[in-house]
Amino acid sequence: MRDALAGRRLVTQDGTPVATKCFPREARSVPEARHFTRAVLEDWALPSLADTAEMVTSELASNAILHARHSAFRVTLRRLDDDQVQVAVIDRSADLPQQINPDEDEDHGRGLGIVDALSQKWGAEPVWWGTKRGKKVWADLAAPVATAPPEPSVPMYGTRLAQVVYVLILAAVAGAVAFGLATPH
Repeated sequence: MRDALAGRRLVTQDGTPVATKCFPREARSVPEARHFTRAVLEDWALPSLADTAEMVTSELASNAILHARHSAFRVTLRRLDDDQVQVAVIDRSADLPQQINPDEDEDHGRGLGIVDALSQKWGAEPVWWGTKRGKKVWADLAAPVATAPPEPSVPMYGTRLAQVVYVLILAAVAGAVAFGLATPH
């Protein structure tokens, strides 16, 4: 099986892992960009971020396809911390995106609202290639924080003897009910 990230793994001067790939400005590139994003996060052992990062990649790539003026766009993932990544889409449109509140019957305009809801922060900034201008739209994502399990609703007893006594009491009550010695209320 061919390595989906071959030639895509980079490391910045400060040692930050980065992965980047160009895609043609075509609708078929959106699922390919999502696949690339998932492969990078699995490579970096961050599968808990994959679903969120795929959604953000999908929204940003879709915007690049709709609004960019060049035949391609680039998806870049940068590892920010042990459990944080930045997803960025770079295209050659100089027009910076703006989050809007579309009407209920509108087909477009919700993508940046989704990105805003899923990310810690996001933004857009101009980029330059020589004399040509474009933009980078990025979102910082963090892995979900593990929460403590809820307190059990069944009484828990600290010692093995207390647990055995509790089970024996339950068995005695159940037996008394089953044989008619006690009536449940």
